[in-house]
Amino acid sequence: MKKHLLSVAVCLAGTLLVTACGGSSSSAKENGKQVTRGVIDGFGSVIVNGVHFNSDRTQFTVDDRAGIQADLRVGQVVTIVGNHNGAEGVAAEIIYDVSVEGTVTAIDSASGTLTVLGQTVVTDAMTIFEGLDLATLTVGQRVEVSGYSAGEGRIIASFIAADDADQSPEELTGVVAGLDSSAQTFLIGSQLISYASVATLDLDGATLSDGMQVEVEGTLDGDVLVASEIEAEDSDFEEDTELEMSGAVTAVDVDNNQFVLNGMTVRFDSETEFDDGDQSALQAGVMVEVEGVVGTDGVLLAEEIEFEEAPEIELEGMVQATTENTLTVMGITINADLRTRVRDDRDDEVYFNLSMLQPGDHVELLLEETTAGQYRAQLLERVDASNKVELKAPVSAIDLSAGTVVLLGLTLDVSAQDPSMLSSLVSGSMVEIEGSFDGQVLIVQSMEIDD
Repeated sequence: MKKHLLSVAVCLAGTLLVTACGGSSSSAKENGKQVTRGVIDGFGSVIVNGVHFNSDRTQFTVDDRAGIQADLRVGQVVTIVGNHNGAEGVAAEIIYDVSVEGTVTAIDSASGTLTVLGQTVVTDAMTIFEGLDLATLTVGQRVEVSGYSAGEGRIIASFIAADDADQSPEELTGVVAGLDSSAQTFLIGSQLISYASVATLDLDGATLSDGMQVEVEGTLDGDVLVASEIEAEDSDFEEDTELEMSGAVTAVDVDNNQFVLNGMTVRFDSETEFDDGDQSALQAGVMVEVEGVVGTDGVLLAEEIEFEEAPEIELEGMVQATTENTLTVMGITINADLRTRVRDDRDDEVYFNLSMLQPGDHVELLLEETTAGQYRAQLLERVDASNKVELKAPVSAIDLSAGTVVLLGLTLDVSAQDPSMLSSLVSGSMVEIEGSFDGQVLIVQSMEIDD
């Protein structure tokens, strides 16, 4: 992401978007300098980090070229320049750059990882797949990946799509390491890159050096990526910019109360509010969302740091009822909000949202328990109709004499299951259940303990 793009767009935001600022008293908001970086959770217009951004007058930049909103997909990481009040806002510019685009050279299904251009791409339950899935992916297939750098050549993927453009250049964004100015090579992850053929390095006047974050385009010659373009991915923001971004922590400096997120130094102090964790939980690889203001030294002073936990509860079944902010599946009422990532895998409706969900639709859900017995959807996908239901959740109660367990408030008859497995259950055991739902009762057909 180029700094001059942000500067221009921030100026535009200051003149056009004052109405989205709400009543905040921060200098950043008063001056209209707000930047949001995160995963697209839905559309109508564009929803990122729990904020609904109006995009009627937005300038879209997709892979350094002019684009339109239809170029974007749920799961992609974008940078939004504009104003918001925490719930709604207006986007002056939305910028999308792929993390890596190229050919898959290795797949480890057991660990949920694949290798593309020397980068280890890590998938999890929240990763959105388009046109493929991990089970059907093959070595030699081209993919486009969007996600967060976790350092050391690892990318936590939020979006992976099949890339049928065989003539497209390989593309990679990451941190320079092992620079050899004599051989004109460097590494990003384990990918060796030659820049001998690049006429001019677009580095905003800086000198190529280890630790610099760059975007590379080129072609593979054997195991070497021969670069045709290299530009700096500038993580500098103007002083007083209010910045809200998600990502994976890549380094922690405990002595100076700071860490690195998306290539930017983040500092915290006694005034910083921690949610769902504390300072001791800040470790490399941990996912966080940070809100703060950029200081004169270019460091982001964090006002709030929220830890993002991976979902553990999974639910698949037929929708029984919906309201504006809830849906009911197997008698379980589930809350959905602007932070719920929504996607339509049945009809491929790009602008799918909760209001389009109907009783009888089949959905797959990832849930978090917000308070005892209350659940919020982190991911909601509408999928093809099916008679089966699936449930993965912790056991909250066990009655071996009755042959029942309780999951998500549902009392289930598991008396036909393996007695030795049932005897090993304890409160909190994570179990996976498959079965059918007759409208009143979940009939358990199989059950196993999830290790």
